[in-house]
Amino acid sequence: MSFTAKVKDEICSIDEMSACCYNAMTYGLLLCGRSFNSVSMMLVTEHEGAAKLYAEAVEKITGNVPLIKCSQAGKYSVSVSKKADRLKVLEHYGVSEKTVSVRINRSNLADECCYAAFLRGAFLACATMTQPKKSYQLDFLLPYLHLSDDMLKLMQELEVFAKMVRRKNSYVVYLKSSEAIEDLLMILGAQNSALEIMQIKIEKDVRNKINRKVNFETANIDRSVDAAMGQIEAIRKLKLSGKFDGMSADLQELAQLREQNPESSLKELGAMLSVSLSRSGVYHRLNKIISLAQSEE
Repeated sequence: MSFTAKVKDEICSIDEMSACCYNAMTYGLLLCGRSFNSVSMMLVTEHEGAAKLYAEAVEKITGNVPLIKCSQAGKYSVSVSKKADRLKVLEHYGVSEKTVSVRINRSNLADECCYAAFLRGAFLACATMTQPKKSYQLDFLLPYLHLSDDMLKLMQELEVFAKMVRRKNSYVVYLKSSEAIEDLLMILGAQNSALEIMQIKIEKDVRNKINRKVNFETANIDRSVDAAMGQIEAIRKLKLSGKFDGMSADLQELAQLREQNPESSLKELGAMLSVSLSRSGVYHRLNKIISLAQSEE
């Protein structure tokens, strides 16, 4: 199941709703469908619950039940086929038959609680989301410019700041911030979905920190191995040149320990010496051995 479907399922499961909020939600659902005018009134969706809610709203207004069709691809379509019924729906929401510009009629949003209800309906009608495990994006795909502008303003009043872009013959009001998406889902009443995104973010953050630590440690190991190999090569050069025996006893002891323990850290080598030495002390002695070997080249 897609994350979009999860959110729509959660919205459709909201039972307690005042009459004004139910009206605002169904208004958002019908207004933000594929078309909303006296010539065509239709919703196309992949979510069965949204299709049923659309048909229920039309039935309550007109007394007629619109037919829900499902394609082989799994898309549901609901249309108000009779013009008389379309006119009843328009009248119910205070929209004139002659209205050219489709906009949000604020008279259908009786109170601030209705803003969230309207957006629930709009989400059911035209919203899609990416899977949060991949990326964060929520889109409202709308067919009308002025409706998109009104949607932006409505969301701003709820302190959710979206952006808009044109895509072919449609307009997309979108959010890309995970925090903004979480806020909107909470406003819509989809708290479980919002919490799921928060949990996914925490898991991503933990994984990223672990990966950074592993990468850092791997890089350190690689550097340590390279350094040890360079030190062992220098010791072997000194032995081949006959200069090894001429080194001081402390350098010889450390050189032999390094050859015998190529994977040991500087701290570990220091602890193995007959007189223990700090990490920096071991480092300086090994550098001296490398310098002696280089002077032989």
